[in-house]
Amino acid sequence: MQQRSLEFDNGAEVVAELERLKRTVYISHGAWDLFQTCDHLAYFIEGSLDGHPYKVPWLLKVLFGRFILRRILKSGKMKAGAPTPQKPLPAAGGDEAAAVARLTKALERLFAHEGELHASPFFG
Repeated sequence: MQQRSLEFDNGAEVVAELERLKRTVYISHGAWDLFQTCDHLAYFIEGSLDGHPYKVPWLLKVLFGRFILRRILKSGKMKAGAPTPQKPLPAAGGDEAAAVARLTKALERLFAHEGELHASPFFG
């Protein structure tokens, strides 16, 4: 099966896709399952809202962070297998329904948020 390309116009479409994935059988085209992906996304959204629990050395942020962010924004994609500062990494086979609920809650908080967000530890 060919990998789908997803584009969303609003938050409701994102949440609807999460609910669809939770209800159906899906084929993962990457190394992570739905639990790992939702856990990872929720982790960084919560960090943007509440503050990130770690810092990246400023030299890495200045030398690599901005370059990588420009590449991601230009292509609309993150490179598969790229390292992440999230530690520990989510293990495969976790509770997908709970991870979808956590990500949905984080997205709802993000959509309702007014004011400043915490800067990305890597991208600034």
